[in-house]
Amino acid sequence: MSINGITNPFFQPQIVGSLQAQLVKLQGELGTGQVSQDYAGVGDNRGLAIALQAQLSSLNNYSNIIDNIGVRLSSAQQALGGIDSATGVVRAALVNSRFVLDGAGQTMDQATTNGQLQLVLDALNTQVGNTFIFSGTASTTPAVASLDQILNGNGAQAGLRQVISERAQADLGPNGLGRLVIPPPGASPAQVTGTGATLLPDNTAATAGSQDISALSSAGGTLVINGQPITISPGDNAAAILSDINGQTGTTGVTASLDPTNHLVLQSVNAITPVTIGGASSASVLAELGLSVGTQLPANLITQGAVTANDQLTITVGSNPPLTITFGTGAGQIQTLQGLNAALGTLAGGTASVDTSNGNISIKALNGTDQIGVAFTGTGPLSNFGISPGTTAPTAGTRVSLSEDFAGSPFGLKIAGVSSTLNGATVAGPTGSPAAATVDLGANPRPGDTLTYSFNLPDGTTEQLVLTATTASPPAANQFTIGATPAATAASLQTALTSAVTTLAATSLTAASAVAAAGNFFNTSAANPPLRVNGPPFATATSLVAGTSANTLSWYTGEAGTAPARSTATAEVDPSIQVSFGMRANESALRTTVENLAVFSTMSFSASDPNAAARYAALAERVSNNLNIPSGSQTVADIEADIAGVQTTLNTTTDHHTQTSATLTDMVQNIEGADTNQVASQLLDLQTRLQASLQVTAMLAKMNLASILGPTA
Repeated sequence: MSINGITNPFFQPQIVGSLQAQLVKLQGELGTGQVSQDYAGVGDNRGLAIALQAQLSSLNNYSNIIDNIGVRLSSAQQALGGIDSATGVVRAALVNSRFVLDGAGQTMDQATTNGQLQLVLDALNTQVGNTFIFSGTASTTPAVASLDQILNGNGAQAGLRQVISERAQADLGPNGLGRLVIPPPGASPAQVTGTGATLLPDNTAATAGSQDISALSSAGGTLVINGQPITISPGDNAAAILSDINGQTGTTGVTASLDPTNHLVLQSVNAITPVTIGGASSASVLAELGLSVGTQLPANLITQGAVTANDQLTITVGSNPPLTITFGTGAGQIQTLQGLNAALGTLAGGTASVDTSNGNISIKALNGTDQIGVAFTGTGPLSNFGISPGTTAPTAGTRVSLSEDFAGSPFGLKIAGVSSTLNGATVAGPTGSPAAATVDLGANPRPGDTLTYSFNLPDGTTEQLVLTATTASPPAANQFTIGATPAATAASLQTALTSAVTTLAATSLTAASAVAAAGNFFNTSAANPPLRVNGPPFATATSLVAGTSANTLSWYTGEAGTAPARSTATAEVDPSIQVSFGMRANESALRTTVENLAVFSTMSFSASDPNAAARYAALAERVSNNLNIPSGSQTVADIEADIAGVQTTLNTTTDHHTQTSATLTDMVQNIEGADTNQVASQLLDLQTRLQASLQVTAMLAKMNLASILGPTA
């Protein structure tokens, strides 16, 4: 029979294996600080842990986005700062810019401006990674063309220099007069000017009582005014009496009021109605009101004796229908100065009026060929109106005219006004289409008398041209010599005007033309292409035409949509925060900078040109004014402020994310993290148990039946 081996019930390797597994796990927790390397070991909070980790991952993504935007915005601020600095350099240079030309016909300040313009264009083409930050949504495309292309064009595409040249030709015109027409002196229209009349102005009739009626209680009776009986009731006070009289104004043509001393005042409503107190009035009423029976007449032509009933004045201008005015009190007849002035206003072929303060009549034909005929029948005399019967012819060679060459043209000088202190001169205009202004010398001016023209220029600025009368011969610039006759003076005035306009065109107008051309070239969008002179020929052009991509360079090459520039780049930096930080190089402030630096650096001058220094000064003044952007318009600082606002938002959001991330990390650690102190204690305990188990197991493993039975004899 066989003897089976004895199985040791204490020998359990699986217990040792379990302890070893626990030891490995605790060592892992102690090494990683995590309770488990997968979510299965986390327990019931595994879902929360997953959600928290997702939030942390999202915050990390937002952090990356913020970092990328931050780099872009820092680059933008650096570029904008450079642009602002370049503008400041040019503004400072223009304050006392000296007109000293180099070999290229430009000043040192123009060369400085050209360099600053290059810096501005480089800043506008700033690229962060693969993104051109001033190109709007077209972020892979440079924002602006090169300086050389902008100024000089690209092949068939015209640049700024060509656009300025064409516009200058159009604004100056074929004769250099700024598209103005200045003909030789012509005949002044026939004119009759009344002098010496001493008539009184039209006035109403009035009479005043001699009694203070403030405390009156009337005994009652009748007051007859202009034939109309008015009942005054017993007990009527002053207010009631006024009401009684004014209630009949429509019939009597008379109103009633109280003067400061409470005396009754009766006044006619116009200059043709008398105030008559009738004899049928109650004596008691007249006494208590302080009135007397009688008539007060108004002041008019009839009552002053300037004319009598049925006198007639006839005025004829050239072959036009005559104007006949009949004086009197009948229907359609004239008895006041106001009525006479209205009637004179209907004169055909001329203008006529009467000075309603003294009665002087003035008549003027509308052209330089018609004569004026004046006739009078009746008592008069006509001298009461400062004129005499007879015929007046035009005056040869005493009219100086100035007109624009084409109605509606955008080019050249536009006549805004004309004023004069010239003795005996009549100025008119600007009127008509095209606009024209005239100066008729009815007599010679006095030395020092002036004639002033105002002009609007293509860039929106205005200029005045003042011509002064002098006895000097030859006259100085902007002066004209007083001749022996008005015709001789007009000839000198016309010469002075032509010379002054030519100089104005060669200086201020040429500078304004360049600025206007730059505006047409730079102030563009997808819906508003650059504008060019509709030519050739350019000197006689009368309109602008839209340039095309084939014939005109587009300085801005980025996206030119209608959406706000900031909206061309947006990003979500938090579930509840979206920032907009796009920019376009053609924004108003940036375009204005490029436009004005470009026009100043483009123009060139000749040292032999007597008008070059003045033209340069006019250009420098305009560029300086344009670079000082007025309140309410966008500035580079405004763009910088927009970007700074986004940067502030990013910093605030980052701070918030940092705090949130710390909180979430703590929460995740509480769920997934292992307590190292506890793990170390457990590990020490486990090591002790495992060592003991291994020792016991080893001892048991050595035991057998022989060792149990002991040694045999």
